[in-house]
Parts: sequence; structure tokens; C-alpha cells
Amino acid sequence: MNFNEALKAMKMGNKVSREAWRGTISYWFMSKDANGESLLMEMKPSDDTDELVESVSLEEIFAEDWWLVT
Repeated sequence: MNFNEALKAMKMGNKVSREAWRGTISYWFMSKDANGESLLMEMKPSDDTDELVESVSLEEIFAEDWWLVT
């Protein structure tokens, strides 16, 4: 799937990942902060903590290898 489809999936509560990330990033998902603002979060396989995604690269925006994490 492309990034637009992945973003829609995250807005619906799904987790998404990329084939190119295997072993480095588990998945991205959307969360809300205390003010109700949407945040893009990342889970890495190396630990159990969520990290804020502060920027999205053109490589990710143009990628076609996004998939739903089940």
C-alpha cells in the first residue's frame, strides 16, 4: 500500500510498517496527546517504549511497501 493508504489506516486505529524497516522499526501508529492533538508514534523492536515521529521523509511518503501490522 502507499503512504496515503497507510495514513488512513493509522487514523482508523491500525498499526502500519514498511518492508524496508524489517528489523529496525516495528511499526507506526497514531495516538492523542493530553490536548487531543494527533501524534505519529513509532515502536522499535529493540525496546518497549513509544517514540514520537518528528518528521516523515520523502522516502516514506513515496514508498509503496507499507503493510498493516496484525
